[in-house]
Amino acid sequence: MTKGSVHVVKISGDAGLRAAQDIAVSLREALAGHDKVAIATEAISGADITTIQLLLAARKQALASGKSLSLATPPTGPLRDLLIQTGCLDADGRPLTQDGDFWTPAKGKAA
Repeated sequence: MTKGSVHVVKISGDAGLRAAQDIAVSLREALAGHDKVAIATEAISGADITTIQLLLAARKQALASGKSLSLATPPTGPLRDLLIQTGCLDADGRPLTQDGDFWTPAKGKAA
């Protein structure tokens, strides 16, 4: 298990329902082997509600295991649009839900 350094999981392409199982496996494996994991979402070209559910479930798993899971950078593109459409973020990218701190990582503080 790696301590101290941040392991980055890159998600690209369509991150919706069809990719959910593969993404879930990647996140589980990363959390099994690392204390701090950051998710790079900049290359996501498609997202749906499954994407949000998957990321929040992984975060819950990390917290329950005493680990850190965060977004590497604030969400952009389709993920940001989805978060706004679903009421997780406002149009300016400010959080609107109790999980808002997950969607808006502090600058320079991935994981």
